[in-house]
Amino acid sequence: MDVSMSSVLASLLVVLVSTGPLIRAVVLLVWRPYAVTRWFRGQGVRGPGYKFFVGSLPEVKRMKAAESELVLDISSHNYIPIVQPHYRKWVANYGKTFLYWCGAVPTICLADVNLVKQVLAERTGLFSKNYMNANLEALLGMGLILANGEDWKRHRKVVHPAFDLDKLKGDVCGYGSMFAEDDAAVAVTNPAKAAATRLKLN
Repeated sequence: MDVSMSSVLASLLVVLVSTGPLIRAVVLLVWRPYAVTRWFRGQGVRGPGYKFFVGSLPEVKRMKAAESELVLDISSHNYIPIVQPHYRKWVANYGKTFLYWCGAVPTICLADVNLVKQVLAERTGLFSKNYMNANLEALLGMGLILANGEDWKRHRKVVHPAFDLDKLKGDVCGYGSMFAEDDAAVAVTNPAKAAATRLKLN
């Protein structure tokens, strides 16, 4: 009796260990997206549906392929319909806050300025920066853009005086006088070029 009970327990352990990754995959790829979508729907946040393993990426790819034939007018700076047509469509369909999926990773898009300000000004650590690529961190370093928590506060404190409004006004005035001096020097050395430059600017 003891031998059969220990063999049953051993086989049960083997089955649990071998199905552990399978259970984890089912939780991450099926249950979690369902639960996250349901929770956000309860909060009033909708979005494109989750597709197993690939999320919203096939829809993004399809929309980009459809919009890739658009030609941007040379005088236009409206490149969003070509580069990110999915955001434009989803904002129109689901509102300024929506949920979409990068594979099995839920992503919230905020197009409401007040919510963006709230997220960027928040200091509780709930909205930490996500390092999608370790190479990006190596390239940019741990400066103000990528820092979180106490590091971010320290960097912000050091950089903040450089963006003081009075200091920026002084810099702009200084640059204006510098450009005026350069224009005066060009007018003295080459009056025809100075006149042509003024005509282009006006």
